[in-house]
Amino acid sequence: MKKKVLVGMSGGLDSAVTSLLLKKQGYEVVGVFFALSGADESVAERQAADLAQKLDIKFEVYDGRELFQKNVLTKLLSAYEKGMTPNPCILCNPSVKFKLLFFLAEQKAIPYVATGHYARIVEEESGPAIARGVDEKKDQSYMLYRLPREWLSSIVFPLGDLRKEEVREIAKSFLPEWVVQKKESQDVCFAPEGLDDFLNFHLSDKKTCQPGSIMDESGKEIGTHNGLWRYTIGQRKGLGLPGGPWFVVSKNIVHNILRVSRKKELSSLRIWCEAPVMYRYLTEGAFYMAEHRYRTRPFSVMIESVTEQAMVVRGVEICPVVAPGQSLVLYNKDVVCGGGIIISSEEVSPCQ
Repeated sequence: MKKKVLVGMSGGLDSAVTSLLLKKQGYEVVGVFFALSGADESVAERQAADLAQKLDIKFEVYDGRELFQKNVLTKLLSAYEKGMTPNPCILCNPSVKFKLLFFLAEQKAIPYVATGHYARIVEEESGPAIARGVDEKKDQSYMLYRLPREWLSSIVFPLGDLRKEEVREIAKSFLPEWVVQKKESQDVCFAPEGLDDFLNFHLSDKKTCQPGSIMDESGKEIGTHNGLWRYTIGQRKGLGLPGGPWFVVSKNIVHNILRVSRKKELSSLRIWCEAPVMYRYLTEGAFYMAEHRYRTRPFSVMIESVTEQAMVVRGVEICPVVAPGQSLVLYNKDVVCGGGIIISSEEVSPCQ
């Protein structure tokens, strides 16, 4: 009897090749398209259905809009209103996308689920863990660090050992030309009009949408911002300030002030995180490489303290400025060891 796998299909190249590879490996593949955002997803839904038909696999559509509104959009807007910069994919993966995949798989007695993420599942002494995909430019392990460990043994990532160019070459032989040539969307899935317009519509009456002062490190007013939610810590472009470059270093929500500095990096940081996830037992004094944002250069940190509720790390070297709401993900080589959601930071001297 063939092993069954439920594949999340988006209508794009990666999930189509995922389905193709699993079928070639002998799986009985069932594809599912999740209607999530409330935006017009009819084109993507039709494309996913067409690809499933081309691959001769079962296919269905599931309405997950209520769950997406509750677990992603509501939390996203709340975070932006507080001046944070959340990552919607990190919110969505454990609480919507994979949650629905496992819910449906259990209903259908399907033992495995799969997606087109560029990541790998590896076996550690302590159990399964998420690891980087071999394509450094496409690696999505950062986005997946909050998946519960008990799910990992039932997840398949066929693209984790492939580079994007190889995926496209595979598609050329088996899939329609339109999907091979399809450009990757740079927009968030729930806001085809763009994130700025989406947030402006939903937050227009909030304080974080109101103009305010831009101040340098000395407290001198050097410009005016257009609403704090439009800016993220570390941002350089779009500030409209003379004598740059300038970088956003903090946001004062109470007084509606955006603070900037000429320093892109800090001597070192102490970073506070909430809701930590641990794939390994994280101990005080242990060293890891950390990523503070998707596709950024890792930097070395030491854990100062960690509990089930919070984690504090300190930089070992020069650190980038970090944005509250983003995630700090800890790695040992290519393997995800844990991480947490950044809530604050302060500049300190490097630990030795």
